[in-house]
Amino acid sequence: MKKNTLTIIAALLMATTFFAQTVTTFTEGTPDDGIAIDNNGNIYCSNYVGDTVFKFTPSGDATPFITGLNTPNGLAFNSNQDLYVCDGQGNTIYKYDINGALLDSYPTANHPSGIIKSFTNEDMIFTQFSGDVINRLEPDGTITTISAAPELNGPVGLAYDSDGDLYVGNYTDREIYRVLANGDLEYIATVPTDGGALPNLGFIAFGQGFLWGTTMGSDKIFKINPNGVDDFELFAGSTQGSLDGDISEATFHTPNGIAFNDAEDTMYITDFGSKNLRIISDIELGIGDQGLNKNRFLIFPNPAEKVLHIKLKAHNSEEYSIKIINPVGEIVFSSKKTILNNIEEEIIQIDSLNSGVYFVTLSSKNYSEKYKIIKK
Repeated sequence: MKKNTLTIIAALLMATTFFAQTVTTFTEGTPDDGIAIDNNGNIYCSNYVGDTVFKFTPSGDATPFITGLNTPNGLAFNSNQDLYVCDGQGNTIYKYDINGALLDSYPTANHPSGIIKSFTNEDMIFTQFSGDVINRLEPDGTITTISAAPELNGPVGLAYDSDGDLYVGNYTDREIYRVLANGDLEYIATVPTDGGALPNLGFIAFGQGFLWGTTMGSDKIFKINPNGVDDFELFAGSTQGSLDGDISEATFHTPNGIAFNDAEDTMYITDFGSKNLRIISDIELGIGDQGLNKNRFLIFPNPAEKVLHIKLKAHNSEEYSIKIINPVGEIVFSSKKTILNNIEEEIIQIDSLNSGVYFVTLSSKNYSEKYKIIKK
């Protein structure tokens, strides 16, 4: 009987570890650079070798949202759903409302490139590619410098983790750093490249407790541990191409922009070479991952009807917070527990929940993960 139980558990773990991660393509428009997503799930992509920011519906229909720019680069929304566009060689940041009407413009110098909304307020944080600085743009137009650290070398990508730590990626040397409060930089990793015409790091993003970066010369996407040093692994990509399908076989052509949806289970990539928007669905683990050897927790069964099992792993004594969140952001279950240096199991009764999609989050001081589950 014990052997049968273990066999069943092993099968459940395997079923929850390997999902059908697939790559598809939106072929309309000519997106090749920055990405931003609005509150309705529409995807906005800039065309750096062009003059347009395209708007994609979740089903893939594309229309020009803004035209007449010089070299549109990084994109980001504020809380009011105003879109900020870095016009690189135009040396200007533009602000548009959700309908595409110009609200304001902010002249700057040295090629504004990446941009992101501040973690704590309505300021926008942006990089200057040729100036090697990170700046703050306040709503009234005031621009101040956050960092001019000597390690900055063609900075483009920006990302915040779930604790509000800011990260920057150098396009030129592919180095990624944590930006400290005093403007100093803390080294995280240098992602590799195979060379090519553009041996550079495109943009970076944060999702599921990790940083993610596109390497343009190697046509690959890497997952990076923000709490390690040079702790990264291949997530997707191999030879240059535009092949859709299973994540282990799909290929990319100079991947550049990168962004997650709110649920962090779908990744969007702009291919600079093919000028297509690529979609990676059901994001769970990178190629070669083996369940709890990499992830801190597993969930089964999924879909679930009455009971949800969560296996948790800790390397040292850690206090974890477990939450189940419904689609409108309400917390329907919450608990905290301290886990020693082993694997423990949490069993949660969910029979009282309505049928539908929920998100389970596990977080500690230095770690966080999120999964989508289905309540039958």
